[in-house]
Amino acid sequence: MTFCATVQAVRAVGAAPRFIDVDPATLCVTPQLVMDAVTDDTAAVLPVLFGGRAVDLSSLREDLAERGIVVIEDAAHAFGSHCGPKQVGADDTALTCLSFGPVKNLTCGQGGAVIPRTPEEASAVRRLRMLGVTQSQSERAETTSYRVEGFGLRYQLSSINAAIGLAQFDHFDATVRSRRHLWRTYRDALDALEGVTLVDVDLGHTVPHLCQVRVPHRDHVFAHLRARNIGVGVHYPPNHLQPAFARWKRDLPATERVSREILSLPFHQHLTEADIHRVVAALGHALKATGGP
Repeated sequence: MTFCATVQAVRAVGAAPRFIDVDPATLCVTPQLVMDAVTDDTAAVLPVLFGGRAVDLSSLREDLAERGIVVIEDAAHAFGSHCGPKQVGADDTALTCLSFGPVKNLTCGQGGAVIPRTPEEASAVRRLRMLGVTQSQSERAETTSYRVEGFGLRYQLSSINAAIGLAQFDHFDATVRSRRHLWRTYRDALDALEGVTLVDVDLGHTVPHLCQVRVPHRDHVFAHLRARNIGVGVHYPPNHLQPAFARWKRDLPATERVSREILSLPFHQHLTEADIHRVVAALGHALKATGGP
């Protein structure tokens, strides 16, 4: 249950993905699901912090380390969230990858960041993001040469995009309060609808990125709402059923079941309570029109 980018990153380094089922209540993996999928060939575990909810694999830390398995967090949804008392990215047992795309909790318009575990990893990421060049742009400006020490790509965040993100830091507390308040507003309003299950995000620790429900007759409900200009979406079609990844298909019953039911409701920090009540009212009408409860 993730955007296909997670899987394409695995393929980009020539590795093979091994898909893991999810807990239907959270759409995240659990320690037990991870260990059920780990094999002697496993090089890394990539938990997806779905909807902003942290995934706590601390109980597996020693076991994974003994096997030489690296944990790489796909925290594209989770900027500002916490795992226990620590902010996502502050645990030096996992390499954490953040996204600052247009609709994320903090946006740069496009781009992202990697939080390394060690100074050595930081140096490696800096080389990779700038074509293998070891010196920064400011350092190169002061000399007549520079060093290229290995393979690299042009992946640096542009200064303009970085400035967009930096300008939001002073206001991020307001973003957190707004997103949590709006998620609670959805939760309270949805309580009146029979047959609708809200996907839990552990709000006390999470800056919610999505507000998702599971509904009967999802495809019909989706079409009904879109026809009435309600901007619902589906996050995500399951990757193990995609043609590009067919050779690694596994039996993932929970993922397949929830993928037929999940619906993402309009959610961003600039919504109003009136917007939310309009969406929930429309969802109620859609459920009745499509044969729901």
